[in-house]
Amino acid sequence: MNIEQLLRCPRCQFVRQNYLILDGLWDFAFDFENKGEAMKFYQGFNKGKDILVPFPYETKASGIGIEELCKNVWYQRHLNINKKPHKRYILHFEGLDYVSKVFVNSIYVGSDRGAYHRQSFDITDYVSEGDNLLVVKCEDSYSMRQPRGKQRWKEQSFTCYYTDIVGIYKPVWLEEVDESHIINMKATPDLEKKLIDFEFNYSNHKDLHLEITLFDEDEVVLVKRYHLKANHERYIFEINQELKPWSPSHPKLYGLKLSLMDKMNVLLDEVTSYVGFRKIEAKDGFTYLNNEPLYQKLVLDQGYWNDSLITPLSLEDLKDDILKMKAFGFNGCRKHEKIEDERFLLLCDYLGYLLWEEIPSFYEMSKEARENYKHELPFILKDFYNHPSIITWTLFNESWGVEDILDNKNTQAFVDEMYHFVKQYDPYRFVVTNDGWEHTLSDIITYHHYCQDGDKLYSFYEDKEASVKEIWKDHWKGAFAHGYEYKGQPIIFSEFGGTAFVKNIHDDNWGYGQAVKDDEEYINRLDSLFGALQKLPYLSGYCYTQVSDVQQEVNGLLDHEHKPKINPELLKKIQDRK
Repeated sequence: MNIEQLLRCPRCQFVRQNYLILDGLWDFAFDFENKGEAMKFYQGFNKGKDILVPFPYETKASGIGIEELCKNVWYQRHLNINKKPHKRYILHFEGLDYVSKVFVNSIYVGSDRGAYHRQSFDITDYVSEGDNLLVVKCEDSYSMRQPRGKQRWKEQSFTCYYTDIVGIYKPVWLEEVDESHIINMKATPDLEKKLIDFEFNYSNHKDLHLEITLFDEDEVVLVKRYHLKANHERYIFEINQELKPWSPSHPKLYGLKLSLMDKMNVLLDEVTSYVGFRKIEAKDGFTYLNNEPLYQKLVLDQGYWNDSLITPLSLEDLKDDILKMKAFGFNGCRKHEKIEDERFLLLCDYLGYLLWEEIPSFYEMSKEARENYKHELPFILKDFYNHPSIITWTLFNESWGVEDILDNKNTQAFVDEMYHFVKQYDPYRFVVTNDGWEHTLSDIITYHHYCQDGDKLYSFYEDKEASVKEIWKDHWKGAFAHGYEYKGQPIIFSEFGGTAFVKNIHDDNWGYGQAVKDDEEYINRLDSLFGALQKLPYLSGYCYTQVSDVQQEVNGLLDHEHKPKINPELLKKIQDRK
């Protein structure tokens, strides 16, 4: 498996050869009065500024760096296309916030909404040979009814909410495919049964064959050929040899090649991908990976950078964060309130880094909020299902957006509906409904507590039976919403620590508890907090807050430049005790 080849493509688990990355300088215009459509900006507009895509205009990296909210912005660039017969041209936006409207050569192509899934448009019927004009309008707002994650809904950042973004913030690319092509793949590897359960969707399936090749490094393990009978097909790909499991210590990946051919064996479509064989389950109150006890040593990862906000400056930034956290002793992360660039997930797969993927929150319950959530959730599951590093889906966090979940039956029903929806699509991973407290249905029970005294933290949760009650001792929350109770699930302390430590103090800096003053006090505080949780025998792991400082929040293990505040080996020694 060529990791570098996969990393070059934004859709790194479904790679073709014929694609064009469209990142770079685009024309950009603010439309504060929302007159652009009336003024026919879609026919081409006089640029107000250049913008470096995929960085949002609010960032320094974009070349603009203006944080004022503009609810309507426009992008344009030219596309030179060598248009070929029997080919389709698919335009992909890996991430833009929040509503997109796409125009090609002054003609409206389509629209989508949502900030956290891949938005794709077939522009074949709108492009011509040679030069083409692509225009994109993006619409956004401070609405608390759309999934926002950690984006603020006010003019200034506050506590743990940061600068909002509008428009394109992930790669944009153009893909050339045959009229007959594989649309998508859902692959479910089964380690014990030694098989892969494949589901595929196709266009123009008649008289076509699919050949699937499984590789171990450069060696062919197995080749199978299937005759297509419908636009949606399911195949059970049985493997007659021992398989090496994927785990953080041995992140074994197998390569895949998918070849679509016509009845004359002419190759129409070829896709490169990969799978990892691993089994994740809950048993006897603990988590297991590949039938071995799994103690999860996670770190909260918000994925923010000083000059580029939620868009990494480079893939090396993503890789460096993983390697630095592994050096600190962590075996995974909880990606908090964000759906990261898919190549981050590839790096997690490749480097052996467990991942909790969390659906970004809305903050005001309403019919509109529920519809927005339901619209985007299926796309997120489909986009990222095939990554072996993902072991948990988190649906809500700390009752954000579902504040009355404690005793409102309608809110509880909505959250449980989302739980069942995810479990139906993906029964092979854990689902946490409301991370931190007030759980309804949930495969794992999670606790959040930012006490900065290890002895006190231990005393709060020493008694397991008391910890799974509706109200915790000396806390304003409890483990369950009314009407729900503990049923033997694994328990993970999924937020703790958050210790503020910054050597250059500023008045607006924020963290949990009394900030530490120097390296010695910092490591002693960490020793106390990690030690408290390590003494709780019923835990299946923990998640420390957090990877890096973010704007006014200074409780990272790394500073704003993503440089370690202390020698990572000091914390690794503490974590290695467990």
